[in-house]
Amino acid sequence: MEALGEIAVYYPVASRIAPVATIRRQRLLPVAGDVVVEPGDAVEPTDVVARCQLPGALQVVDVSRALGVPRGEAGKWMRKRVGDAVQVDDLLAVRQGPFGRVKSRCHAPVAGRVAAVHDGLALLEAAPANFTLRAYIRGWVDSVAPGRGAVISAVGTLVQGAWGSGGIALGVLRVLVDDPYTALLDRHLDDRCQSAFVVTGQVVHEDVLHQAAKLGIAGLIAGSASADLHPKLQMQPFPVLITEGFGPLPLSRLALSLLQWNDGREAMICSESQTVQGAKRPELMIAIEQQDPPLPDEDDPVALKVGMEVRGLRAPHLGAMGIVAGLPAQPGLVESGAWLPVAEVKLSATGETESIPLANLERID
Repeated sequence: MEALGEIAVYYPVASRIAPVATIRRQRLLPVAGDVVVEPGDAVEPTDVVARCQLPGALQVVDVSRALGVPRGEAGKWMRKRVGDAVQVDDLLAVRQGPFGRVKSRCHAPVAGRVAAVHDGLALLEAAPANFTLRAYIRGWVDSVAPGRGAVISAVGTLVQGAWGSGGIALGVLRVLVDDPYTALLDRHLDDRCQSAFVVTGQVVHEDVLHQAAKLGIAGLIAGSASADLHPKLQMQPFPVLITEGFGPLPLSRLALSLLQWNDGREAMICSESQTVQGAKRPELMIAIEQQDPPLPDEDDPVALKVGMEVRGLRAPHLGAMGIVAGLPAQPGLVESGAWLPVAEVKLSATGETESIPLANLERID
């Protein structure tokens, strides 16, 4: 769903927050390779889990056009043959005129090897690239998939968002605001933010993104951003995690207090360039010390129960906290006129009890 101006965009699922849980994440190579860890190994975020070689990209070079000859004649001017190694700017073919004078040349645009030559075209395969897969979180190796990767487990804090971009990064948390509605301004950014994940309520000014990039922040975490900044956020040299969506939405107070509690700790952002609709959700993970007794697994689904703390995911209860006071057996009538499964929630802010659709609630672990 897109947005215009300051219209809020509500995603099907907003941020998921687990203050303390056992987090398990699978790390897999893009192609088969070598796994260098064993089950039970302790790992740091930068530790290598597995390695592989990525096959080089293929590139077609139009030799006949470069030489200015018919396709059927290009082959006789080739200097390189199938299987030959090439470097950037090596001569693939040279067309000579009378008395050996060079009339035209065709150079290799990439380093690699000649994979095929046919009908005036040369197919070049770029040199393979070494790829290393890192743990990206402090924890231990839960299990190993031979040749492909491993499952890394950790005890920590998890905040999942509604939108993200920029991939994976490590950094130290720097919470810049005390109010979840506060927008990020240039004056908030100083030397403490360099190589850090900065946390703010909202992002509404484009110029502050330029200042953040110039300063060299490691990542940006915000409750929301102006809809017209969507393409700009995707172009930033650092990962971005939006917890609620686009429009005038505050950062969840629970998320803010949780991030303030962890201010100064090392964290990881895994932020994909897509929304949560049918896709992996962008997330922030903060590893903490192992605790006893064992903690709940954040991936284990737990049905809502009376007495659980919950948070609203949709207007008019977006971000509202409360306690489940009842779970009616029959569907309830909601404001849209539909009959849906609901929970009776006693709202913390007002003390009133409201019927809220189950799909619009998330539990607070």
